[in-house]
Amino acid sequence: MYKFSDVEQSDGVTSLILSPLPIWTGYQASDPLKVLTKKNDVYIDIGSGNAKGAFELLYGGQSIASIILLLSYLFLNIFIYGRFSHSTVILILLCCWLFIILLCLSFIVISHIQHGKENMQTRFNRQRREVAWVDDKKQLHLVPWESFKAWVGSASTIGDSIAYRSSLFGMGPPAPDDPHGFLGVWRMPCGTELAGIMQWECIRSFMELGPDHIPDVDMTQRDAILHFKKRKKMRRQAEWGDWVKQVLADWFLGRFWAFKFAKLFERLESVEIFPEAVEWSKPLPEEQWAKPSAELVELEKKWRQRYKRREKFFDMDRRIAEAKAEGRYYTPVNE
Repeated sequence: MYKFSDVEQSDGVTSLILSPLPIWTGYQASDPLKVLTKKNDVYIDIGSGNAKGAFELLYGGQSIASIILLLSYLFLNIFIYGRFSHSTVILILLCCWLFIILLCLSFIVISHIQHGKENMQTRFNRQRREVAWVDDKKQLHLVPWESFKAWVGSASTIGDSIAYRSSLFGMGPPAPDDPHGFLGVWRMPCGTELAGIMQWECIRSFMELGPDHIPDVDMTQRDAILHFKKRKKMRRQAEWGDWVKQVLADWFLGRFWAFKFAKLFERLESVEIFPEAVEWSKPLPEEQWAKPSAELVELEKKWRQRYKRREKFFDMDRRIAEAKAEGRYYTPVNE
């Protein structure tokens, strides 16, 4: 079974294992992927991506299409007037506009279904030291925190005229009958490996250190009331330039509907659709809190000593060399 700092090489992708045994990586806890959706003293929720941003992108495309169709109508009336009847022009443009709207709505619904199957909301309970995971069959699993898997993977692509490197942060509960398998996988492109490590450090720091050691959730991007209060504050303070930009962006990107869609999306993908998860999420008396294992505590001490010697966790050449020397370098052949 994989453990912290193991390395896997598969299909051109090199993955650095961050957990089981979630040890401090030496990096700052942050939320670069913007997937932290809820935080309190008991648990945090990691969402399935920015549903609001996706809706705004599609709504913005629909707004651009509407403007183009309006300009087309004006062009036809001014320059090609008489060749087509007025009602025919309006009917054609209206059908095109409705087609674009239906196309955008279909894309949103299909993406929601596909993405929801892969990336359900994941809840991390620090008092119980467990993770609530919902699989693709909509079954709830309560997984021990220290056995939960996480990794950051990277791959290089070289073409005729371009070369680039892509990175992915992933996590998921282990399969009970397969030491290298998963009950499911949560994946998110992270740009660079360090961004994925820092995202994991946000989760790990909450579970091991507490809510004060991770950033707060930016509720102005998730709560419509707070967002529009912020806009009113700009107007009261006579910040007219920023206020006009905000009003135009809210209209053009359909932020009123984007907030509603994101709220519905997160409710449908929440672990709270299960009554046992709601009960599991309630706070416990401190004397009933679960404690870290002796193995985790001992391994953490060893790695902190290495960090004191200015060793960095994210040193892939060193991690690969160590993993190969200690038999912790996994490939599809030796798995």
